[in-house]
Amino acid sequence: MKEKGKFNQYFYQGLTLFCAIAACIILYFLILRLNIFIDFIVKIFKVLAPIFIGLLFAYLLNPIVTFFEKFIDKNVIPTIYKNGKANKRMSRVLGIFITYFLVGFIIFLFIQFVIPSFFESLEVMLSNVPVYLNKVYEYLRNIFKNNPDLSIPIETWNTNITDYVTNIVVPSMDTVMNNITTGITGVVRGIINVLIGLIVSVYLIFDKELFLKGTDRVLKVTLPKKVYDTSMTTLSYLDKIFGGFMMAKIIDSLIIGILTFIVASIFQIPYAIIIALIVGITNIIPYFGPFIGAIICGILLILIDPAKCLTFVIIVFLIQQFDGNILGPKLIGNKTGIKSFWVLFSILLFGGLFGFVGMIFGVPVFAVIYSVVNTMINKKLELRKNE
Repeated sequence: MKEKGKFNQYFYQGLTLFCAIAACIILYFLILRLNIFIDFIVKIFKVLAPIFIGLLFAYLLNPIVTFFEKFIDKNVIPTIYKNGKANKRMSRVLGIFITYFLVGFIIFLFIQFVIPSFFESLEVMLSNVPVYLNKVYEYLRNIFKNNPDLSIPIETWNTNITDYVTNIVVPSMDTVMNNITTGITGVVRGIINVLIGLIVSVYLIFDKELFLKGTDRVLKVTLPKKVYDTSMTTLSYLDKIFGGFMMAKIIDSLIIGILTFIVASIFQIPYAIIIALIVGITNIIPYFGPFIGAIICGILLILIDPAKCLTFVIIVFLIQQFDGNILGPKLIGNKTGIKSFWVLFSILLFGGLFGFVGMIFGVPVFAVIYSVVNTMINKKLELRKNE
């Protein structure tokens, strides 16, 4: 029996050594063929792009479907089936139909009205850039007309900037616009992926309990119990952050963008739709977003119409007061659970590493990391207290 035990021990040690050597060899060949491996992974992601898009749509639209499903199940179904029970699936089917109809209608309105107006305003603005620069030049020359030492540099700067914008910036923007309009293949592929993704998301939402149960079973079987419990807690918090904070922030920014467009149009601020889009998109960034949007739009308006710039600053200030004191707390509250210092830290860190996208997703990602680390520290402290 002892010899058999030693044999088993040597066998498992040899098997472990063999697996380690095999893993090293595989890793070595992967490093040698890293480009091929990366191209293969990229190709898989391209093929599975509709699935990933469908997962994203399902995750974002599921709360809306759930809202309509509960409303229909509570208020509509009882009035139709007074003497019998209706199939619970009917509420979900109607909820999915209403949600996707509303999403499609919003996309249709956006494509029909917003996008043409945006490109038309952008084209007019780019064609008038030399005129705007000339206005700034005249304004500066009037300021420094009593100082002849500064007038020559200003005239030189004006000539250089105007030539640069006229001969380089505007033609390059025309090239970009042409590339956007002529990239038919990429656009068609993207549209097909989105359409397939929408279909996939319908299946995912319709059978979401089945998919969630299957995923839970796979994780429970493949992961150790402690790792499984930690993973479930982390995923739950991740869902809370992204499903709560990010969705609320997107809705908040959408409302602010629409409100900015309405007020800017009332006060006849030039290129109201471009300004509203900039304000709405930058507003997604916590803390810094409103300032970034206001500075960008302020610079544009100084070039176009300095008097309107002051009006815009007042409008943005009032809208941000409404957002910060009324709308934001109602929609968002403190869903991240981290202090203002860590919000600032995460925006600077992720923004420096990943740019604009990092500034948007930095806060929720850091909130999840902060929660996991904080939980681990608390568990370690509890173990030390019990020692």
